[in-house]
Amino acid sequence: MISRYFLEGFGSEEQLNELLASDTLPLVRELQFKYGLKIMDKVVNVTYPMTDKDSYMMCYPNGIAVGKVWTTKVGGAENNQLEFCFRTPFYQKSRGQDSNDRETIRSTKLSSLMAVLKRQDVVKPVKHLMDAKVKVVKQGVSVLRSAMGDSNKKNDFTPDEVHAMLVSILGESPDGIIAPLDLNKCKNTLDIYKEADRIREVKREESKRFFKNPFYLIGIDEYKHLLIGKFKMTVMHSDTSKMEYEVVEDFKRVRTIEEYPELLPLMTMMKVSYEAKECRRLGVLNFPLQDKYDEGLDAAFFYNGFPNDYEQAWMATPCPT
Repeated sequence: MISRYFLEGFGSEEQLNELLASDTLPLVRELQFKYGLKIMDKVVNVTYPMTDKDSYMMCYPNGIAVGKVWTTKVGGAENNQLEFCFRTPFYQKSRGQDSNDRETIRSTKLSSLMAVLKRQDVVKPVKHLMDAKVKVVKQGVSVLRSAMGDSNKKNDFTPDEVHAMLVSILGESPDGIIAPLDLNKCKNTLDIYKEADRIREVKREESKRFFKNPFYLIGIDEYKHLLIGKFKMTVMHSDTSKMEYEVVEDFKRVRTIEEYPELLPLMTMMKVSYEAKECRRLGVLNFPLQDKYDEGLDAAFFYNGFPNDYEQAWMATPCPT
């Protein structure tokens, strides 16, 4: 019975009994039946009045958070009816008092609420949410490439010097007085260009090594849970927005890294390495919140903001071969 309503590794007999006695059970049951959603845990919905404070976080079986559900007994026209509520940041009504209200679908009739969820496509498909998660890998690719050095071809030739080079290359007679060519400067610039080509090739090869082979994508959220999956990029472009991926092993939400023994040595090294470093960290593993490639760990860290209920900070690292 626990596995029917709760994510794998989550839930207890006590929590199950509380759910079975809850007014929210019918909504949880409908979401489980229609969309396959499961409870991660009871969480605090602090943006609502105290009567709406407790809610259940619903996730897809792979652990991706979808929305919160709860009931309140101050619903209906007379504010005295049981009201079912579903809130998700992935959908907003066109009207509402504020963003919290616009993100929430409410109804005193469960059938009406479920009809709105279906009609308005409120519960986004798991593929839609998965694509959004894995899409952030492009940021990890940029972090990795940036760590390899600057591959831009720069020079400080003046327009007159460029003019002199063009005259020389094309074998034309100089028209008036032009700056003489500084051959040492030309040689230094050529060396810079050759180094840029070398770095560009290193970036290309490192990107292939890291991301075209299976790699772990590990996220941490505000609950300090880990979302762990294996992926590989099947198409790599210099334009990272065009990357395509293959799921090697779907995400799984876990409370502790002990559920992945093959990652335990790496994550222990990360914990020790970042214990005294001056950067924001999250959880007992000292998960760093930064955009950086750590050569010692062979891991790329990247994030778009402090993790919340639905979004993670990320770490990517090649799978052991």
